[in-house]
Amino acid sequence: MSNKERVEGEFVKPIIYGNRAEKLSEKMPNNHTHRWTVYVRSYNNEKLSNYVRKVQFKIHSDYKNPIQVVETEPYEITETGWGEFHVQIKLYFIDPMERQVLCSHYLALHQPEYSDEKGDKFVLKECYDEIIFVNPLRKIYDAITNEEFVDRTNPIPWQFEETIKEDEEFLESLAAQSEKEVEELI
Repeated sequence: MSNKERVEGEFVKPIIYGNRAEKLSEKMPNNHTHRWTVYVRSYNNEKLSNYVRKVQFKIHSDYKNPIQVVETEPYEITETGWGEFHVQIKLYFIDPMERQVLCSHYLALHQPEYSDEKGDKFVLKECYDEIIFVNPLRKIYDAITNEEFVDRTNPIPWQFEETIKEDEEFLESLAAQSEKEVEELI
């Protein structure tokens, strides 16, 4: 069986991409106000490097190095800045014959804001996504279906789950308010 042979079917790998930002306490000469990190991680604690070869981050063109490539985990970059912008994230797989995946993330510096155990404030914006491999090459199939790389005993508490719950509650309150207004009109 050749590594170039394709395996029929669709196979899903969940990922998280996002950013964390903290306001800088000291003034910087370039007027930067925040330190931020943008990243790609596995949803279920497995090593992405089992099937991801490298990740390219394309940030705002005003940065000295607007295209940064990370070839080892953790797949993340850290910079300072003052503005929000879109970041292009491109994932390259261990088999170069497999098509790259492109994600777009809006770097958030101001919302949504959270506090850690010490009361320090930070902004965290995360997105859940799924890489869907359709008829993947054998090498990729073997890597993405190997269960020994998945740590199911240590789930990571992703912040977007809290955001989803807050959004659902907000939408429910809007729906209730709309129903009430419709009843008043009738």
